[in-house]
Amino acid sequence: MLKNLVGVTGAAALLVGVCLPLPSSATGSSATTAESVQPAPSVASDAGNKPDVIASREKLHLNPTFDAGHVPFSIRINGIDTSWTTMSAFVMPNQTLELSASGGAGAFSAEAATGTLAATGAATWKWTAPAQSGSQQIRVRNADGSKTAVVEVFVLTPYDGNGSVGSYKIGEYKAEAKDGNPAYNRPVGFVEVTAQNIDTRLSPHFRLGQFLCKGSDQFPKYVALQTALLVKLENLMEALADRGLPAETLHVMSGYRTPAYNAGIGNETTYSRHTYGDAADVFLDRDGDGKMDDLDHDGASTKEDARILYQLVEDTLDPKLPGEFAGGLAIYSPTPSHGPFVHIDTRGKRARW
Repeated sequence: MLKNLVGVTGAAALLVGVCLPLPSSATGSSATTAESVQPAPSVASDAGNKPDVIASREKLHLNPTFDAGHVPFSIRINGIDTSWTTMSAFVMPNQTLELSASGGAGAFSAEAATGTLAATGAATWKWTAPAQSGSQQIRVRNADGSKTAVVEVFVLTPYDGNGSVGSYKIGEYKAEAKDGNPAYNRPVGFVEVTAQNIDTRLSPHFRLGQFLCKGSDQFPKYVALQTALLVKLENLMEALADRGLPAETLHVMSGYRTPAYNAGIGNETTYSRHTYGDAADVFLDRDGDGKMDDLDHDGASTKEDARILYQLVEDTLDPKLPGEFAGGLAIYSPTPSHGPFVHIDTRGKRARW
């Protein structure tokens, strides 16, 4: 398994990661939450007294077509390392990204169709985003050109906080960040989503359209999204595959929510991480029936199936990913309107409810 190497440089740094080993137990820490005022349930401790459902039953045969999506070298983007074939960055117009490549034999090459890409040394480059919003690709190839890593850079449409972008209603963000935490600063820009780019691949197993806010059929739509969330979800995909549950993707039941939509569905959490682009409500749906798979084989899609995803995040991702990837984690039971699911976010602080 590839090494885990993640770093962070600067407020606008791109956060990336690689697949993680599977530890045998969770590590505890204090719990806080900005999504709910309810105390955190004892999910981890309760589950720790039960046998590991996946480990104790006969594992499914791994799908031989599952591909974690790595290249045999590392790309550093503004001080952050990744070995994924595709990873997305989100930058403002005219913002600069610094890139470098390492880990392969011979020279590397890089190219970008738009923006300004300039070599600054051996296998190092500086890319300046164009002034126009849109999606741009930076491609880095190894010496013989056989492997390519793609940085999918989304140049954001600036947002001035007035409640809308064009005719697309956003709603109002709080003027001040919660407790002075910059993670709660309102977004400075949004990805413009059109009928033409809705299927753009963000990372090996996720596409742009999976994270759109519900409630509007108009184009263009606008979405806030953070690389840290993609990193965490990709690591979860790999953990699932390692435990005998490979999948093409996770079903993202809810990704970005505008403050207007969040209030409209009755959510009283004014600082919901969904409105900041680093939260997703997800479930595993390998058979495509629109609900959580029956992972514990009890004949039904229940909260216990969602608990398996919860434990993979608790036991595997959180102990190994750096603190910048820490965040909220919660299980939600099925209701008449939806099946069970797990909430995941990367607010930078551990929270359980």
